[in-house]
Amino acid sequence: MRLSAGMRPSARTRPPASRRLPSRAAGFVLAATLWALAALAILASYVDGVVAAEVERARLARAALQLELDQRATEATLLFLLATERRNHRAVLLTVGDAAAAPARQASGQLGIAGQAYAGFGDVTFSVQDESGLVSVNLPGEPAFAALLRRVGVPRPDAARAVARLRDYIDVDDALSLGGAERFDYARRGLAPPKNHQLAAPLELRRVLGLDEAVAAEQWRRLLPLLTPRVTVGYNFNTMRAEAMAALLGVDEAAVAPLLAARAERPIVGLADVQALTGVLPALDPELVVPVPSNALRLAFWRHGAASRTVVGITLTPAAQAAPWRKEYRYSEPLAEGQLVAGQAAAGVDPEVPATPLLRSAWAG
Repeated sequence: MRLSAGMRPSARTRPPASRRLPSRAAGFVLAATLWALAALAILASYVDGVVAAEVERARLARAALQLELDQRATEATLLFLLATERRNHRAVLLTVGDAAAAPARQASGQLGIAGQAYAGFGDVTFSVQDESGLVSVNLPGEPAFAALLRRVGVPRPDAARAVARLRDYIDVDDALSLGGAERFDYARRGLAPPKNHQLAAPLELRRVLGLDEAVAAEQWRRLLPLLTPRVTVGYNFNTMRAEAMAALLGVDEAAVAPLLAARAERPIVGLADVQALTGVLPALDPELVVPVPSNALRLAFWRHGAASRTVVGITLTPAAQAAPWRKEYRYSEPLAEGQLVAGQAAAGVDPEVPATPLLRSAWAG
């Protein structure tokens, strides 16, 4: 159809003005859309990070719970073994159960009680130590304590001063020992006064005036596994750690190797045996040498790579009506890197797995 002169195009041929957006408005809409998308991306990333953090937190919590369950299971099983199995001069004699149920790697059927390391449930490692083979922090007057300080490198004058100050710290009076320290000495340094009571854990030694300065960090790490808060009477060369034995005899650890080998076959019953095997007659009361383990045992639990271990002291009470054991103390102490290997070397044995189906080995195979 032809348009007459003066006629305009119909509405179908040109869009209304209301449908046409200026270029500036179109750019604003595009920018707003991009900003909204960016905000959504940031929100999604944040939510993803929060979820990932919560998942990791849940994983760590589950791992910590499993480790606690494994440690408790190992402790309970170990208490059962100690209370029900027989012992010889250096070990618990384990009863091997069904061979099909036992771990793949069989051991000698003995659970050493001289600090050897064993695999427990899960990732838990444990050791058992007869406390008559350790040095008591609550008997500073005995020769073993000063000898052990000197053994780890504390100079003799500092070791003598440490003995005097520890004696003053745990005695019940305020009388000052030669080289010791009492309440006024601690007050002058702004420290808590002496406890005037026996120490509950070896770590309390660091509260004794001057000991923390006299003993270096590495020396503490060597000392702690050899100490006990228990007041033990006697020296058991069948369960004594090699470093403690070398300190007591004043020799290096190579010199006590024949004794370690001999006690694996037979008990060391007196000072004559010690002298025959090491060439040294220790200046000890022969009546204080005990050839059999005590009922006081120290249990330790840790996992590979951990910074600390849990220490539990028990007393076996086979004649008691309430329970066949009694827990005396429980504390945590630092665990140095490589201390596991050092402990095995000190005990004179390689790591082994108890030949019992009650303890599954993480090292089996």
